[in-house]
Amino acid sequence: MQIVVATYGTRIRARRGLLVVEGKDGARQYPLHEVDEVLLLTGGISITTKALRALLRAGAVVAVFDQRGEPLGVFMKPVGDATGAKRRCQYQAALDGRGLETAKRWVWLKIRGQLENVRSWRRRLQRYGEYAEALAKAQEALARAGEPHRVLEAEAAAAEAYWAAYREVTGFPGRDQEGKDPVNAGLNYGYGILKALCFKSLLLAGLDPYVGFLHVDKSGRPSLVLDFMEQWRPRVDAVVAQMRHKLETKDGLLTHASRLAVAAAVLEEFSAAKRPVSAEIHREARALAKSLCT
Repeated sequence: MQIVVATYGTRIRARRGLLVVEGKDGARQYPLHEVDEVLLLTGGISITTKALRALLRAGAVVAVFDQRGEPLGVFMKPVGDATGAKRRCQYQAALDGRGLETAKRWVWLKIRGQLENVRSWRRRLQRYGEYAEALAKAQEALARAGEPHRVLEAEAAAAEAYWAAYREVTGFPGRDQEGKDPVNAGLNYGYGILKALCFKSLLLAGLDPYVGFLHVDKSGRPSLVLDFMEQWRPRVDAVVAQMRHKLETKDGLLTHASRLAVAAAVLEEFSAAKRPVSAEIHREARALAKSLCT
């Protein structure tokens, strides 16, 4: 169970095996053993040490986000003693080429997801054939890529066609990580939710989130998280495209109501019974850790 808290002044406490979330609209209670994640999306939220301890004992994760949707911190249990061995395998894979092959697969899945989105929008796209062909060619180029810069070139070619199609569908000015329009702000916020889920799963799998296979290592940059999350970005894109008319910004940031709406919509999509992304992220992280040591 994922609990999203986005109301200023909310209090979170634990009582008799229950997590109690109290706000302006009253109190809600959740069995602690059913809580997987608590996402804190705004300031002015208080959580007792007792509640934090109870959540950690239950194996839950508490993530704190800024106004742009960027995860600022994650509270979770320390990772088990298998971490050292798994991380040594990860570091070796980053050096011997296996990591690049893994990253190529994630980029391929990202492009496949982009192509699925474009196909779902085909009736609204004047240049559908052009976009679909460009994405298919990018997949072919990716399959032949043997060096990191070739992988990035294929990814960039796909992105050029994909965001042009996205612009036709949503009317936004173009993909910009610093963009202050509602669609770019919504994308950034949705990606922040995805990043937190991936960060948690990779840590629980015993891997180092800061040593990636494609993104360049940089102090403070969770490179493996950024690599790993690529494959699910199109799911966020589809959610934001669908709710674009409901999003509003103020001073370049999503309004409180819009932040809550994006978080709720993304988490609903990720828990959908047909293709539950949350479970897939956990499963893929464990599979990755296992494959790197075989």
